[in-house]
Amino acid sequence: MVASHRKESFVLCKKVISLFFLFVILFASFGQAYGSSTFMISMNNNRTLNINSLDFEEGIRVLVEKDNSRYYYSLMDSDEVLPLQLGKGKYSVKILEKISGSRYKVLAKEVFNLNKFDEEEAFLVSAQPVVWEEDGQVVKLAKDLTKDLANDKDKVKAIYNYIVKNIKYDYNKIKCLDNNYVPDNIDTLKTLSGICYDYSSLFAAMLRSLDIPTKLIKGYNEEIVSYHAWNEVLIDDDWVIIDTTYDAAYYQVNRDISMIKSSNEYNKIREY
Repeated sequence: MVASHRKESFVLCKKVISLFFLFVILFASFGQAYGSSTFMISMNNNRTLNINSLDFEEGIRVLVEKDNSRYYYSLMDSDEVLPLQLGKGKYSVKILEKISGSRYKVLAKEVFNLNKFDEEEAFLVSAQPVVWEEDGQVVKLAKDLTKDLANDKDKVKAIYNYIVKNIKYDYNKIKCLDNNYVPDNIDTLKTLSGICYDYSSLFAAMLRSLDIPTKLIKGYNEEIVSYHAWNEVLIDDDWVIIDTTYDAAYYQVNRDISMIKSSNEYNKIREY
């Protein structure tokens, strides 16, 4: 009788220990908790990073590192989607909270191995800083502008013409932005204005929603003094440079300019 009771107790103890370790494993797979904030960091089908916060606050940044590349993102919502655009390999993801000045503390961290990478698919997703909703205004407008067009090149041209002819550069906006700024494509369509970051994000979002791979690029143009943003679009199996911000300025003074630019005029620093 005593032996039977001890055996039952041993089995029960094993079950409790097993459940405990199962809980630890499941919790670890969703992320790590540091201090009072809990973040869940996960990879979605080898295409995007998902950052979920149970205690979202403004001012949180995300650092994504791979090899020698470091990309910072501003956490804008409790459910944020970030791109996995740096190819196959190990990605380190850290959630950062500003302490003071340029000092940050780590709230959560995770490491992922991306074993499969498709460049075209990587630049078709809706992820910061190129975001749209499947049933939203960006998609509806893109479809309306291209509904009678059959090939990608004509669709790109139609979207390009709309942005160049309708979006105006906001010289006041550029004066008051900080490093945490993220384009809002709905706001750009509402105001019909923005900076180069807004132009290139809207262009990329509209084309991606039509299944046309498009990159948002940051870097420098030889004729523009400040940091700049433009796009690379996959047309007929070639990545071509298109700069809607630059061309909109030419359109407004009635000057013709080629849509596709020379790579010699641009110095790419980052791509999204």
